[in-house]
Amino acid sequence: MLLTALSCLVIQAVYGFRSDVSLHGESGLKVQVQDQPGISQVYVSIQQTNGVITDHAATKQPTSNGKKWIYLDNNSGVNPGDKVSYRTNVVYNGDLVTSEWYEDEATYPLELVRSMRSHTVFRDDFTTWSPDHYNIIVTANRGGNNEFQVYTNRYQNLYVKEGKLYIAPTETVNDAHFDENKLYHGRMDVKGLWGECDYSWNWGCDRTAATDILPPIMSGRIRTHAAIRYGRVNVRAKLPLGDWIWPAIWLLSKDEKYGQWPKSGEIDIMESRGNLWMDYHDNKNHAITQVSSTLHWGTSPEQNKHDMTHNSKQKWGGGNWHDDFHVYSLEWTDSHIITYVDNVEIMHVRTPGNGFWGWGGFHGNNIWSSGGKNAPFDQYFQLILNVAVGGDFFPDGARYSHPKPWSQRSPHPMRDFWERRGEWQKTWFGEEACMAIDYVEMIQY
Repeated sequence: MLLTALSCLVIQAVYGFRSDVSLHGESGLKVQVQDQPGISQVYVSIQQTNGVITDHAATKQPTSNGKKWIYLDNNSGVNPGDKVSYRTNVVYNGDLVTSEWYEDEATYPLELVRSMRSHTVFRDDFTTWSPDHYNIIVTANRGGNNEFQVYTNRYQNLYVKEGKLYIAPTETVNDAHFDENKLYHGRMDVKGLWGECDYSWNWGCDRTAATDILPPIMSGRIRTHAAIRYGRVNVRAKLPLGDWIWPAIWLLSKDEKYGQWPKSGEIDIMESRGNLWMDYHDNKNHAITQVSSTLHWGTSPEQNKHDMTHNSKQKWGGGNWHDDFHVYSLEWTDSHIITYVDNVEIMHVRTPGNGFWGWGGFHGNNIWSSGGKNAPFDQYFQLILNVAVGGDFFPDGARYSHPKPWSQRSPHPMRDFWERRGEWQKTWFGEEACMAIDYVEMIQY
């Protein structure tokens, strides 16, 4: 056996290195593991239908998505739809890291599937601003994370310039309807001001200053009318730089088939923080040098299992994610959800063998029993782009490039944020504080 000499080094990993299995040619089988620093060897264990396990060495090869360790059997006899039981054994920094056993359905590579049956549902290159393609969200409900902005349909917060869409956070006092006194003592009649209002909960349509002030920031959030169920999403964007700015590229269920959030799921392709530095006393930067992806799913906000489906990617080669445009992508099938930045994987979630209900360890009646094994991620989802400011995404107790001007325990966090504006205003430099989007693309498989 190839692994005998290394058996004393085996570590049972909580998760394996990212891998996938696909058909190759008429009867071939290919297993791939994404390369990363520290990997020196990869072996693939295949369990035959008779229970016999065979081990095979993989070789490192260049691909269009970076270097991968590939095992190829041109005469496996596997047919489309057959179940393949395998695990990966990766020699990583001298230790052998063994994954759990996977049982995946043998299919042809996504690139080939796309070429055969995919079609573009929606693409916007922002040569002009076409608001009829989107639902422009207008609300002061502060999201679900106690954010500090009101989303408006003002040109100052959403505009197209030189082939780019800019989502711009601005100060509320710079709007003609508000000043410092109204921020502290006034009323924000959202529908009266902007002709429409979404999400009335949490005073989203009519907010009055009281213990806390009115939202001190105005910003933009759009949601496509187009929707896809499985496919690929590509968004080429430059992230904003500035303290307490929170850009996001994400998707929500079109029809909320399984109920309100998070019962119908949420797919976060990209989130980031505009601060130059944030760490959890681990000396690892979780601010603008990091982007993260998350799936939200559960029976209630308190039973949201997002911690099980989250990962992040540090900027490689120096610099940060604000320095240039990057392509943030989602690859979504009934068997997995993968996110990428510039075709480098951020998060890879396989559909659990016992479904998300079983994997999440929920009790009671299965709210996703009417759907597929990958429910709630088996519905049509719409793409959302927004720039938030403040809120719970910036935790207390972390260390920042500048001290956090509010506490999540404060009865008036927006007032605290605003009254220390001299500390964060100097980090917002015009359009550098905006999220600039070059194009969005939604492809249905």
